[in-house]
Amino acid sequence: MSRSVPAPVRVLALTAPPLAALIRVLGGGNYYCDSDYYWHIALGRVLARTGRLPGADGLSWAAQQQGLEYVNHSWLADWLLYRLSLWGPTEIAGAVVYLAGCLALLALALFGLWGRGLLAPGQRLAHRLADGAVILGVWLCLRYTWGNPRPQQLALVLFALALYLLRSAWEHPHRRRCFLLPALAALWANLHGGSLPLLLGMTGLYGLLALLPPFQRGSLCHRRGAPARRFALLLGLEALAGCCNPYGPRLYGQFFQVDATSALVGVTEWQPAAWDNAPAFFAAMGLLALVWLLARRPFELEPVAPLLLTAGFTLLHVRGMFWWCVCAAAFLLRQAPALRAGLERVAGRFRPGRLRPLARAAGRALFPLVTAAALAAGACFAPAALHNRFYRVFPPELVDALEQADPQRLYTSFNAGGMAIQAGFQSFVDSRAQLFTPEMLVDAQILAGTRRQSATWSIDQVLTRWQFDAVLLAKYDAELTASYFAGRDDWRMVYDGAWYTLFLPRG
Repeated sequence: MSRSVPAPVRVLALTAPPLAALIRVLGGGNYYCDSDYYWHIALGRVLARTGRLPGADGLSWAAQQQGLEYVNHSWLADWLLYRLSLWGPTEIAGAVVYLAGCLALLALALFGLWGRGLLAPGQRLAHRLADGAVILGVWLCLRYTWGNPRPQQLALVLFALALYLLRSAWEHPHRRRCFLLPALAALWANLHGGSLPLLLGMTGLYGLLALLPPFQRGSLCHRRGAPARRFALLLGLEALAGCCNPYGPRLYGQFFQVDATSALVGVTEWQPAAWDNAPAFFAAMGLLALVWLLARRPFELEPVAPLLLTAGFTLLHVRGMFWWCVCAAAFLLRQAPALRAGLERVAGRFRPGRLRPLARAAGRALFPLVTAAALAAGACFAPAALHNRFYRVFPPELVDALEQADPQRLYTSFNAGGMAIQAGFQSFVDSRAQLFTPEMLVDAQILAGTRRQSATWSIDQVLTRWQFDAVLLAKYDAELTASYFAGRDDWRMVYDGAWYTLFLPRG
């Protein structure tokens, strides 16, 4: 970058490559999405039209029948998702804008708050190489925060801001910017309140760090920061601010309720992290541990502690990896000076040669070229991304078959429920795990063929218990029970497509 380029422009340019990569993914043949997006915008539509949150759930006939109430801890984000879904020819355009906006905000927060010294003018070659390695690591972390268009994406941005405010409170006890955290908690409680306990846990973690005496043990050291009473006050204010939502203190129970019910039925994202479902997490943890062991200077406990807390959460539930990636990106950016010093020591052992001027010129040209290529790629892939279509949406033939059948007790699986809601039909269950009873979720998994006890006798019990007047089987579930229904004389197949099969009872 030239000397005339200001720091904000560098930060904006650092945001371009991961954003272009995301738009490339969104412009692919099968848009990466799931059914959550569609019930989120359905809830946002109800809120926009009625101006109030519903009582008993109206998207699931089974939940409505039992008077179950969905505590919509992300009502404000749902309203935003619904408004964005109206922007294009299909709902996908709004999803693309939402995901791109959230990623841009997260990248700007990370690079703007922690990466102000990156690629500063006049740097030596070793410093540029160190900054390039840090930037690449942050980009990889941003890659693994990608997901489906959910309110969680906004919560990740708030999480990055909270980490910065907590760090500021730790390093500068007399600054008052840390008192923005309660306002952040109030906003968080309405955008994605189910994850708000993560903010409280992180603040409590800093309170515990403030109680520890200073020490140095090998490659780890601890120095005193702000007093513990400061974080105790912040924790109390955050907890009170989090109650500023339509449900009050009851909101906090959602974090633990989701944990209990969804893990019960084996939802993948709430399972413990393992090498088969989160290999990047374990590879990154191993790399950080190696850097720690090889470090010439000790790491401070304060920036390491958030990594350990979110790593523990990820080991319990693989979905915690999103939050760990934000902590890892902030940690890498904070360690950039140490990496520069290490590479400078290595570079000092080599004599200048003919290749060094070429490497210096290449280092100066690489970043602008990557930025320009990313901007061009983003502009090229954006039209395809905005006009994409999610492959699991019900085709017109299936919608026609359902409209003719007019089912009042339609069976849908955990994954297909949101698609039924998107098409205008009530689900049996959907991916709002905290709404449904454990028995309902188990019955849904049995009929989908995704549980071991999906035997003939167990399927018969589920059919008798719920008296379905239509059964919609999704072919993207693990194992289908379509052959079971096809062999029964009292059920008939009325639709069979690429992704769904619909059965109706005879007579």
